[in-house]
Amino acid sequence: MGDTVMFPRERSPDASGDALRSIARAATSGAALRRSRALRPKFDSLETRFKEEEHQAHAMEHHRSEERLRQLTSRLLQAQDNESRRIARELHDSAGQYIAAIQMNLGAMKRDTSSPLTPSQERRICDSIEILSLCSNEIRTISYLLHPPLLDEMGLASALSCYSDGFAERSGIRVYLDISKGFGRLSTDTETAMFRIIQQSLANIYRHSGSNVARITIRKNAKEITMKICDEGHGIAPNVLKEFYSGTRLVGVGIAGMRERAKVMNGHFHISSSPSGTVIEVGLPTNILITSKT
Repeated sequence: MGDTVMFPRERSPDASGDALRSIARAATSGAALRRSRALRPKFDSLETRFKEEEHQAHAMEHHRSEERLRQLTSRLLQAQDNESRRIARELHDSAGQYIAAIQMNLGAMKRDTSSPLTPSQERRICDSIEILSLCSNEIRTISYLLHPPLLDEMGLASALSCYSDGFAERSGIRVYLDISKGFGRLSTDTETAMFRIIQQSLANIYRHSGSNVARITIRKNAKEITMKICDEGHGIAPNVLKEFYSGTRLVGVGIAGMRERAKVMNGHFHISSSPSGTVIEVGLPTNILITSKT
């Protein structure tokens, strides 16, 4: 018999091994999925916490930036007021005194009988004395507008009473001033801020409102000092006022300055307007009130 040749049979696929591996992979994937699901709340919590901390950090930085801006604005306004006070004093004490001295010299020349003046000379001296008188009045007015001495000496109520009378005389606008009795004295910065806000409000009424009347009301209670300045003019257009509050439009440097003065005193500032007039309301905390003034 011939030799028998044996050929190796091909190994059939190990079905059971593949099945076991598939089960193992499925089990592993299932376990990983369960672990992933179990860890998901922790990841979400960490992510939420991170976002909250990031938001708090941004809020704190924004608050610090606003505080720095408030302090800078406060120093700028204080420097402006101090400079106005200095210029007012210089005008009154220097320029005013020089003009008074010239007036006295010219008056002495006019009265000097030892060397009579010609009619032309006497007329010129009289004209010069009159011009110097006008200059003196102008300097006194400018000095008072820059910083009224009554504000330091007698307080806000007296300074506003005198200022409103002078404003009414110069502008022809009737000013009604209503301040609660026994108002008392405030800190120098607060009295200056309130005076400047009213001063700017009256200037705006004269320049822009067309009103013949201005009403100022000042009240004080246990929590707040309030000011209300009203006119009977044509008002501010609603879209202009809306853009002012949204920050997209600057109504005027004067109004922005009034709002900043209230803001640096930790107070609030609000404008409402209609075709029948405009109302400015300002509130300042009473913890800035002092009982005496030295």
